[in-house]
Amino acid sequence: MISYFQVDEAWLKRFIYVFDEDDAYRHLFRVASGLDSMVIGEPEILGQLKDAYRIAGEAGSLNSSFERAFSRAFQTAKRVRTETRIGYNPVSISSMAVEMGKKIFGDLAQKKILVVGAGEMCEVALKHFRKEGLTDVIITNRTYQKARQLAEEVIGTAYPFDELPDLFLRTDLVLSSTGADKPFITRAIIAAAMKKRKNRPLFLIDIAVPRDVEPEVNDLENVYVYDIDDLKGLSQAHLANRLEEADRAQAIIEEEMVKFAAWRRQQDINPFVARIIENMERIRGGELKKTMQKLGQVDDQTARQMELLTKSIVNKIIHPHLSLIKTNGSPMVLEVIKSLFDFEEERETDVDPGDQGK
Repeated sequence: MISYFQVDEAWLKRFIYVFDEDDAYRHLFRVASGLDSMVIGEPEILGQLKDAYRIAGEAGSLNSSFERAFSRAFQTAKRVRTETRIGYNPVSISSMAVEMGKKIFGDLAQKKILVVGAGEMCEVALKHFRKEGLTDVIITNRTYQKARQLAEEVIGTAYPFDELPDLFLRTDLVLSSTGADKPFITRAIIAAAMKKRKNRPLFLIDIAVPRDVEPEVNDLENVYVYDIDDLKGLSQAHLANRLEEADRAQAIIEEEMVKFAAWRRQQDINPFVARIIENMERIRGGELKKTMQKLGQVDDQTARQMELLTKSIVNKIIHPHLSLIKTNGSPMVLEVIKSLFDFEEERETDVDPGDQGK
């Protein structure tokens, strides 16, 4: 990478980290399982990983080892999701806003929700609302086109921002997250709305920074305002639960790593075993050919018997070595076997020891 893109190595190392061998695969499994995310247990990163895998496949950049590694990573992530509760309690601010709404109303499906804003936080919240079965959702934003696009892509009906005061009359819960530099949902606006609502309770969840809702709004009767600090407390409690589940998830990852390491070791061993068999077969064939030439005319039955005899001898010689490789294919064992079968130097086998000195 450094030479290809002609970048300074010291500069590049400020932005990357590198894992080798098992550490690299363990990192892949942890990322897929949500243990390496900023928010432990969040599933979004798994979707990104699957997208990267698909794109790599379309580009022809996957070999059999990569395919097996990603497949095992996805299976591991599924086990973690199934066997632990690491993703059970939401911890992101947007999901916490929805969780707060559930705590207030219990079942959100029959409630009317007003979402003020069309940014990423609101989009995530709307997706959570959709999972809860909501159908009556209103979206408004200073840029109407963005509100309309979000409503079409996720859920809801878009309204112009200048209709906001009237929209407060039609909702049970308000979720606001805009980029405004000061509160625009003021006490005066909500007080006017509450008179028309005949003091029917109104709940507002303000997840904007800085705040969208004026603090004095919370002083109004039957009006309840929750801000980002309230949600952070709930988030921290859920995060503590996820951290406990993370230990169980890591144990699952280590189990899967053992299986994957065994598969990788087998992939290293298979060519090694094939080379031993190939070398021994070459030696056997060469020696048999020389013997047959010395014997002269040999009938077919004798030739077949000599073929079977030499193969049987070779198989019996190499069988203990192949068994040792399969049961303990450590680098040290492979090096010893390699020396025994003289992989580094191809010995001359065409010289008959009985002919030496003649």
